[in-house]
Amino acid sequence: MIKPYECTQCGSTDFEDSGIKRVRCAHCGSLFEVFTDDPTLTINKGARVIFGKNANVEILGDMEVQDGADVDIDGQLILKKGRQKKLFRLELITVNNNPKTDVN
Repeated sequence: MIKPYECTQCGSTDFEDSGIKRVRCAHCGSLFEVFTDDPTLTINKGARVIFGKNANVEILGDMEVQDGADVDIDGQLILKKGRQKKLFRLELITVNNNPKTDVN
């Protein structure tokens, strides 16, 4: 949940996770995409990933394994999430569950 940012539509600071790199305003329902400069690894549903016994994998940032992904880890896998984020912003995708439209 993201607290230090405000919804550009209603001013609320309450957000709910709404998928990969997306949050929804808990007050008005506006959907935002979350942008950071941290690398992120997502293993999608249906993927088959094998880290063999000689693997030495280091991931900076977050790692998400979706339900339905098949992941085998026999080697070494290190997650490093301790970096302080330099960039973090929200970009509006939909307002009140309606697609965002450009008006000229």
